[in-house]
Amino acid sequence: MKRCLSAVLLFLMALWTPAAAFAESSHLTIEGGGANEYDYQEYVFLSGKPILFTGTFKVTVSSSGDTTTTKITYTLKDKDTGLDKLSRSLTFLEKKADQPEMGQTVRTSQVDKFSESATINDVKYQLVDYRQSKSVVIDKHPAVNYYSGNWEGRKIYQVEKDQGRLTVDISGTTVGYDHNWGRSETQRMTQTLSYEPLKETVTGNTPSINWDGQVDYTINLSTDREMSYHENEPVDISFSGGYLLDEEGSTAVLARYDLPYASSDGTITKNSRRDQDTLSLNLKTAPKVQRLYVPAYQDTRGHWAEADIARLAGVKAWGNATGYFGPGQPITRMDFATAFVNALGILSTDGPAGNIAYTAGYPNLPEPGQKSTGSRSGGTGYNGATGIPRNKKVPPEQPPFSDISPQKPGYAEVKAAFESNLMQGVSPSRFDPYGLMTREQAATLIVRGLGLETLAPSGSVYLPYYDDGQISPWARDSIYVAQRLGILSGDAYGAFRPQDLLSRAEAASLLMKSIDFLQRDLKRDYRDRLLNLH
Repeated sequence: MKRCLSAVLLFLMALWTPAAAFAESSHLTIEGGGANEYDYQEYVFLSGKPILFTGTFKVTVSSSGDTTTTKITYTLKDKDTGLDKLSRSLTFLEKKADQPEMGQTVRTSQVDKFSESATINDVKYQLVDYRQSKSVVIDKHPAVNYYSGNWEGRKIYQVEKDQGRLTVDISGTTVGYDHNWGRSETQRMTQTLSYEPLKETVTGNTPSINWDGQVDYTINLSTDREMSYHENEPVDISFSGGYLLDEEGSTAVLARYDLPYASSDGTITKNSRRDQDTLSLNLKTAPKVQRLYVPAYQDTRGHWAEADIARLAGVKAWGNATGYFGPGQPITRMDFATAFVNALGILSTDGPAGNIAYTAGYPNLPEPGQKSTGSRSGGTGYNGATGIPRNKKVPPEQPPFSDISPQKPGYAEVKAAFESNLMQGVSPSRFDPYGLMTREQAATLIVRGLGLETLAPSGSVYLPYYDDGQISPWARDSIYVAQRLGILSGDAYGAFRPQDLLSRAEAASLLMKSIDFLQRDLKRDYRDRLLNLH
């Protein structure tokens, strides 16, 4: 299988393959550049002076078994004059190793082939050696994938044939997450440059002295998804307004450099005189918008949870969007599973579902409540926002529980929740779809879905509620995390009411707070804090 993907459809490639469609660390930014659908931009420091290059690139991906080959070619020139040129071709080989019982995958890559040639200020730089090793571990959870990685490398350039040599040592780290409401990856990279002339007398503009420098990069790639309410102006209209889903990709690059001072003609005459500054690049994709379905419930107007109920109805979390919602009624296990899967999404082992396009290097987020009619290369299609694999030839369905049949509405979501280890049955053969949920059960499921159980301290957990003694031991850690994240807390009287049944309105509020956490709090932690945007 082989695919050539143009820069218009694929930028800041996150090493996408059919076997690993979830967002992962991008190889394209390994050179310190950024892109959107139209442009690639990169500050080049080979001459000891920062020069902004722009241009195009193309990515080719092929896979065989557990090995993926990614080739990226760049054609660039300096933005100011267009006289300086750079062409680069890099091929990465990557292998993956799955640890299913731990829900983790380790992906290790290295440079397989390379070529790079640049002409800057009439001096030619030819890459003669490039070694790089990169490894990323992905920790998979029902609603979120988290990942972290490191890489080390070295590039050696021949300068004006045999007149000089430039060595660039590279060290980097990455951390990121991926869920159906957004993605973010922040890379930190340090490039240490060391130049030495190889001849006593050099010609032209070739540097004649030893010099060294350092560039520290912070790079963020994100895809953001936000819901906003838009009121209709006419008075005589069947619905007063509705929610709009807005999706946008962005890339931010900060490059802090410490280099020898170069004169206006680019000549370096003294290494001890330094030039220090910070450069930045910011690129955004064209926004993608989608109006959400507008519910017509007769019993939610003016209810304290009306907005949360409506937003979730827009992504088909509740099934029927007309008639009576029953906000005060307790929610069943099946309805909670359906709402969770359709609202937060369950990531399959192949990653989020949806039509494949690209923002910030990652596939677009799945269409909420929609089903993909096509199939990805590799022969597998995917259902809606749940990421559930859907084969062209569907084998006979084997229900995981005896009390919910494949024909029953909500079956697919219950099965997804079970197979992702989000929810279990009340016995090996029974799910109890019409059983009711308590507040402490709901807190446990939400925190489990987010994969953040380990945020609770070890040992006995202090909970600031009057009815602390009524909280089940197995729920204490999750309740601690839920209240820390602002997803679920006690009432106005200081009680958590762990054994109380969760109402459908409370479930709507809980799920929307979870989505808000994924959209905003995670982004602040992974992007804004690491980029010092506060």
